[in-house]
Amino acid sequence: MEDAARQAGVLAQASREVSDTSAEAAASLAELRAAIGDISASTGRASAVAEEAVQDARAVDERIAALQTASESITQFVRLISAISQQSRFLALNASVEAARAGDLGRGFAVVADEVKELADRTAQAARDIDAQITAVQRETQHAVEAVQRITGTLGSIAEAQDTITAAVEQQRAATDRIVENVERAAGGSARISEAVGQLAESQRVVYVRRALAVAEQQLADLGGARLGAGRTRLTVRDQTTGATHTAELPDLLVGGRPLERSDDPRRPAVLVDDVVREVGGSCTVFQRLDGDGGMVRVATTVLNPAGRRNVGTAIGRTNADGRPNPVLVAVLAGETYTGAATVADRPYFTAYTGLRDDAGALIGMLYVGLPLDAMHGTGG
Repeated sequence: MEDAARQAGVLAQASREVSDTSAEAAASLAELRAAIGDISASTGRASAVAEEAVQDARAVDERIAALQTASESITQFVRLISAISQQSRFLALNASVEAARAGDLGRGFAVVADEVKELADRTAQAARDIDAQITAVQRETQHAVEAVQRITGTLGSIAEAQDTITAAVEQQRAATDRIVENVERAAGGSARISEAVGQLAESQRVVYVRRALAVAEQQLADLGGARLGAGRTRLTVRDQTTGATHTAELPDLLVGGRPLERSDDPRRPAVLVDDVVREVGGSCTVFQRLDGDGGMVRVATTVLNPAGRRNVGTAIGRTNADGRPNPVLVAVLAGETYTGAATVADRPYFTAYTGLRDDAGALIGMLYVGLPLDAMHGTGG
């Protein structure tokens, strides 16, 4: 019975861990989904920038082509100027010949012819210079055209690669969305399983402590029950909450007509509590009522303190350290059985407490059974 309760506790703890892990995985995948969304957006922007760069490069290519066309037109004009200059030289030459024939009458005409020839020569030289400059511009323009064409090709490749990456990222995002949905469903299922297993573990613990308490009550009845004797014994009492100690003089607690030995030596047999633990496991304690306000002190127990001694002499009061009523004593003083979590010797236990009454029905103490919760969770004994 104790093993079943422990295993149920271990299973509940494992289910909680699975549920927590699933929730963490869902959160991580949600973050991954968001990151992929950011990557997709960034890739989309990069693709748009690359496409814009391709368009700009094409526009530059068109402008350079227009410049090249204009250069060719200028070249045609330069050739026309050269032809006109050549014609002017011929005319100037003819004018010089005719002026020579005319003698003195043609001397002024000869001067004009020389000036026309000189102007034609300068015009021809200027046309040659312009033609050379335009040739250089056309050569550099051709180089620029080739460079822009290469850039356009590269940017086109980049744009294609960006489109491919964008498509792949979109596929990954869709796959991640499906994974997130599945993990979220799994996390929800794990949470429900964890809750169900936790309820099962709780039920197992309740069944165990109630069964153990029934065994303790039956063994006490078999021993002849409990009552207070006429004798009195001094006992050093330590408050479990505050740690304060005082000496109390308590009446003997008789079990089966014999005084219960209040020994903290684990090597000395303890009546009732050792027998209960041998039969059902866990831990067992007999409390004796301290005074009229309902405080209880351990007078026989299998629970050990950090020094390895039986935890005899530790007392619990009606209020906890935070000033709130102690639910264990509230239930017992009201004539009820308390079942649930409680702190036992600074350690969490799942417990059951019930009142210990004499033949007249007077409350003279408590019976306790329980298991450490950390042992149920598989973290220690």
